[in-house]
Amino acid sequence: MKKTMSGNKYEVALDETWELFGPYMSGSHAGLCCVISSEPLSEAAVKALDSSLTALGYGREACTYVISGDLDQQALFVLVEGLDPICIIAADGKSAALLGQAYHLAVPSGKATRLLGRTTVSFLDFESLLETPQDKQIAWALLKKLPKFGEKRG
Repeated sequence: MKKTMSGNKYEVALDETWELFGPYMSGSHAGLCCVISSEPLSEAAVKALDSSLTALGYGREACTYVISGDLDQQALFVLVEGLDPICIIAADGKSAALLGQAYHLAVPSGKATRLLGRTTVSFLDFESLLETPQDKQIAWALLKKLPKFGEKRG
């Protein structure tokens, strides 16, 4: 195993993950939350997710965004485990299905579940829930099932 100057093996795994899967990822280099979607999310969806994670105490830019489109289940598993996020959001049904295949567990839409100790929430179509105030509340209710992180600061 490679060693960094600081000897932090987790930093090496994270850097290797970005080297291998960088074209599929954006956002925070060491995100606390991994957001997976089959297609790139709109700017409005990214802003809504960033705001939601900030409200849950994760701070600004807490998300690493992954586009799962061309990835197979094994690659997605290696990518997520290399990132080692605290929580996972599947933004659409296709990404939730692939995530379920990768972890050999059901990832039900509209519910929270656990994948190797990480709270995971899954949407059929997060983007469509941004269209009305009522649907935004449905999305927020599911996002609030993610664990709160740290203390909120005013």
